[in-house]
Amino acid sequence: MKPEYLADAAVDAALDEQIRTLLTTCFTGPQDAVFKTRRYFHDPYPHRWVIKNEQGELVAHVGVHERCVTSEGITSRIIGMAEVCVRPDYRGRGFIGMTFRCIHAWAIQQGFDFSVLFGDPKIYGSSGYTNVTNLFYDSQESDGRMVRKQALAMVKTLTTRPWPTGQVSLQGLPF
Repeated sequence: MKPEYLADAAVDAALDEQIRTLLTTCFTGPQDAVFKTRRYFHDPYPHRWVIKNEQGELVAHVGVHERCVTSEGITSRIIGMAEVCVRPDYRGRGFIGMTFRCIHAWAIQQGFDFSVLFGDPKIYGSSGYTNVTNLFYDSQESDGRMVRKQALAMVKTLTTRPWPTGQVSLQGLPF
């Protein structure tokens, strides 16, 4: 079993159902009910990598956004990892590390500077991700006000360029 690239535009109804089934199996909080009707949490992404078992069933998934961040007038291209999951009966086999290596190699070829995700350092630290505290995004409150929020994010550098030290603004929705 190995990671396969899957363009979101190529997802048909049957594959959409398989993706949503995997996501609802792996993400079980009240907010995760969105996966019953769509294959993304906040915003659709153009790329995903999946792993299928011998029967062709999805057992692992990573969605990938293309975004930019800006700090001190410099814009950097990032990939945003989303909906990272492995079916419970397939966990502990290194599927996410294997998938991340494929995604990182692709992102480097495509000219991205950083990979960003929101997750547990105990899980993603082994893939080269480190915590950052200087990533911010704009969010609309229920009353319509826009507020600036700090993201608890993890970053992996994909080039020789270091992550900025000043405040970093994520363009678009968090993932």
